[in-house]
Amino acid sequence: IGTETNTQGWLPIPVIEFVAKYLDMPYIRAYEVATFYTMFNLAPVGRHHVQVCGTTPCMLRGSGEVLAACYDKGLKKGHTTADGLFTLNEVECLGACANAPMVQINDDNYEDLTHESMTAILEALAKGETPKPGPQIARQTSCPEGGPTTLKEMVSENHDYRGEWS
Repeated sequence: IGTETNTQGWLPIPVIEFVAKYLDMPYIRAYEVATFYTMFNLAPVGRHHVQVCGTTPCMLRGSGEVLAACYDKGLKKGHTTADGLFTLNEVECLGACANAPMVQINDDNYEDLTHESMTAILEALAKGETPKPGPQIARQTSCPEGGPTTLKEMVSENHDYRGEWS
């Protein structure tokens, strides 16, 4: 929608009204969708929309430090920076709990964050660079940190244990 309307996910009220009318549904239903999903916004956002996960797994794993890194760079929750570069929001679960804490910036997820890694991401974006999304530690996707922790013998020896199960 952001591409179609040149709004980066911002849905002006007339767009929501048009969609509701087009789909022959009450305006409030279209509005509910627009306010529920984090990819839609009711106001313009900065070039980099920083959404910090604030649910329990991320909080327990350090999202407070991630927010602190944002604050240290001059970002404020619910605001866009004066240069229009960043908008910061705290949102509910973004679905990467195994790699907490995490943020979504535009369409990219950045996971396993620390104050330092979040600072580096923000600095790279401010310079016009594109930081590598995904886990920010030596982990592939959502594999356990440090590598496999169970069934190591089965994997390393390719042993068929089925005959030993009774």
